[in-house]
Amino acid sequence: MIFINELMKTISEWSKDPIEDEWLFEKFRKRFVSTMNPPEAFQTINDTISILIKLPDESTAIEVLQTIINLAHQSNTTEIPQKLSEKKEELANQFISMGDYAQNKLNELFKYYRMDGTNR
Repeated sequence: MIFINELMKTISEWSKDPIEDEWLFEKFRKRFVSTMNPPEAFQTINDTISILIKLPDESTAIEVLQTIINLAHQSNTTEIPQKLSEKKEELANQFISMGDYAQNKLNELFKYYRMDGTNR
């Protein structure tokens, strides 16, 4: 899948020190997410959640989470993707040790799907 390959490349570029392009993820989302039709966006959420769960770095996790939020909006449905439903607690645990901004972003995703938020 082109999206996932490009996402992995973007994560790799983002992980360089110093980050050469602060707008890297924004450009990625504009190029890939905004051009998807709703069913493509919905299907892509599951694969992207699988990547998010493996990310230990807060900055990268927030960017990938924002990508999922953008995919959710692009999908134009509040039907909860299967992987999100299955991995909700794991995601909440992953983000519990992160800062308020990261937790608020995760709660933004949960709110979109009318799911209970993270426990603080």
